[in-house]
Amino acid sequence: MVLETHGFADAHAHVSEKGFSDRYPDFDRAVIVFGCTARPSEWDSMAGCAVPGTVRFYGVHPWYMDEWDEASAGRLESILEEDPRANVGEIGLDGKRGDPSLQRPAFESQLDIASGFGRIANVHMVGCERDVLESIRRHAGGCRAVVLHSFSSESYVKPFAEAGCMFSVNPRILARSESRIARLLRSVPEDRLLLETDAPYLAREFSGMTGFADRLAGILGTTGEELMRLTLDNARRIADV
Repeated sequence: MVLETHGFADAHAHVSEKGFSDRYPDFDRAVIVFGCTARPSEWDSMAGCAVPGTVRFYGVHPWYMDEWDEASAGRLESILEEDPRANVGEIGLDGKRGDPSLQRPAFESQLDIASGFGRIANVHMVGCERDVLESIRRHAGGCRAVVLHSFSSESYVKPFAEAGCMFSVNPRILARSESRIARLLRSVPEDRLLLETDAPYLAREFSGMTGFADRLAGILGTTGEELMRLTLDNARRIADV
């Protein structure tokens, strides 16, 4: 993987999906991209993904928990055995779509696998912060890192930070007031902050990672380049690239 001096890391994107960069004007500046999958049918595409800088993640999203079974578990373990750079995600719990109590066994099983192999877990969390935190505490102790995708729960920063998590911020947060955004960002330790897009599932107002970083930096009193450099360094550290 070739590392550039200037650029950014995208901590959550679905790079194996068709048209993922159609509304992503500065994607050519991406140095590292955490490429996530949502179901086993996407895993072969991810394995063959030729997008430069991709750090590969394989997982079953809570919306598709019915596709997690012994066969998919065995397949995921085989992928991790064969590819020491492969990771686990997108996995997690979603309280707005489905029953988290039914999603939890699949989530925790995948956390166990990520932990057993010492890999990164990229976690989807909607309305289930307490349950996700409990699962991470019990099942993710051996993970290289746990990335909380599209994080926005200011009141949970401290316990998740104590559990060793990384906090990935999505452009959808710009729908909030600047004061709320500032409180969230200032509560996150600098060495735990990441930026993401979730491409191709982009926020309506998205105009590129550079513009997103500039908006956040303006709220924090820094520059977009400094913020992208910080979060790129954080992504490099956990991905070991």
